Amino acid sequence: MTFFQRPILEALGIIKRCGFDCAEIWVDHAWDEERGASVEELQLALAELKLQSTIHCSIMDINITSPNKGIREESLRQTYQAIDFAKDLGSRLIVIHPGNRFSRLENIESHWAHQVSSMTKILEYAKRQGVLATVENMDSDKDVISIKYWDDLHRLFEDTGSTEKWITLDITHIRDTAQTLDFIEKAGSHIAHVHLSDGAHDKMHLRIGQGELDLRKIVAALREKGYAGIWSLECFIANNTEEQMREEFEQALALFD
Repeated sequence: MTFFQRPILEALGIIKRCGFDCAEIWVDHAWDEERGASVEELQLALAELKLQSTIHCSIMDINITSPNKGIREESLRQTYQAIDFAKDLGSRLIVIHPGNRFSRLENIESHWAHQVSSMTKILEYAKRQGVLATVENMDSDKDVISIKYWDDLHRLFEDTGSTEKWITLDITHIRDTAQTLDFIEKAGSHIAHVHLSDGAHDKMHLRIGQGELDLRKIVAALREKGYAGIWSLECFIANNTEEQMREEFEQALALFD
């Protein structure tokens, strides 16, 4: 969503010119009434640009564990639609957000029951569609979040009975180098995708070098564990210019020296 304010087809061109060989398409962007594009247009653009793709599920005003049944069901419908979108584009995988509690006062047992029920349906649907679904760890500093660390993800997979336990590791969501390294040690080969950005105790998705994380150490730990997936640069750049993104790309490459 770095270039969310631009037409998505224009954004893909910028991403390619900056040196990337894969783009993570947020379906909120693709489905946007003003800036989005059809599956056919995106298929053509990706082919012409020689870009691979990954897909991120919708995150705008949806919640797969909402205590409001209507919102929960609509969130599931849009997640299924995003999985179909990933299949149609031939994308490498889709990133799925777990649900969250409406407030800290919401009953945790009821919330977890919705989490397991919804995620069971999502993972089963993705498997039927032949799409690799990865579940993302969420913001570690928020009380309403129930999926923060590997132990939470492991419990979720166990409770859903899923035989496929694939995750997207979002480094900045953990906000701490030692805890990130512990996550990597525990999750190991279950990490199928990585969201890479810097972070601090009070800020997320910072540009590389603007936070407090030891990204070189984190990258080295992932490589030592044999991670061979995509490193998806997920930073916020205020003016979303091509020049700044090219600089960020070079900063990311330097982490692998």
